[in-house]
Amino acid sequence: MFRIVIGLAFGCRLASAQPAKDSSKTNLLQKDGAVTIEYIAHACFRVTSPSGKQILLDPYASRVWLGFDFPPNLHADAILISHPHYDHDGGEAMGREVPWAKNTCVFRNPGTNQIDDVTAVGYAGKHADPWGKEFGQINTIWLLEVGGLRIVHLGDNGPLRDDTLRQLGRVDVLMIPIDSQFHILKADQIAAIRSRLSPPILIPMHYRHDDLETSPDKPELLGGIDEWAKGEANVRFLASHKQELSLATLPKKPEVIIFKHSPLVKPPLKTSIPEK
Repeated sequence: MFRIVIGLAFGCRLASAQPAKDSSKTNLLQKDGAVTIEYIAHACFRVTSPSGKQILLDPYASRVWLGFDFPPNLHADAILISHPHYDHDGGEAMGREVPWAKNTCVFRNPGTNQIDDVTAVGYAGKHADPWGKEFGQINTIWLLEVGGLRIVHLGDNGPLRDDTLRQLGRVDVLMIPIDSQFHILKADQIAAIRSRLSPPILIPMHYRHDDLETSPDKPELLGGIDEWAKGEANVRFLASHKQELSLATLPKKPEVIIFKHSPLVKPPLKTSIPEK
């Protein structure tokens, strides 16, 4: 068993040792087919590849800033973390017990990583001002090449640099922090990113879930998504937390898709929130 765990850890190190590749190159290992995007809550998604590999992005810590818990025993073949904040790294940086199995591959830094038919490319960005100064405002932007799709998760990145825009290239699905109080990105910054990347599908994340919070003024400085969505065209509210996508079924006209959060995420039974 010890040899198996060591082997898995070594495999993670090998995969993450490659520099970020040119995003215009084709992933020869990639399999075409349906890709499932599943919204857990906050900025956390699980992406399932055509071969069944499950990639979890930015899992949050239970009841830290956010008032709700992370679902227990949520399976993932690999974890991608954009930056060491408790609402994106499962509480790892603050010494919490993380919500994933100990032998799971975890990728935090820029570079190219192969997980079966998924290529996860991390690009160095910068956390949006004024947050994250305690860890140098590092933020890894993740590009998943899976099933012919190019899915980008911005984490808490601020405005994108020209070189980052060029590196990302074509973006089919963009997961971007948006809320009615513009906690991470301001309205003009959101518009600029959308204009430059022109994703057929935009998925907002990192907003307040009214049905999960026990206090009307928590979390601090974070708004919901409905008010922002009212001012947008081609917005589709899903009845589910899951959506199957493929390159062939991308919309001809850009649209915003707003997911329900996972039914595995429920309001806490207790109203007390552990201190940070």
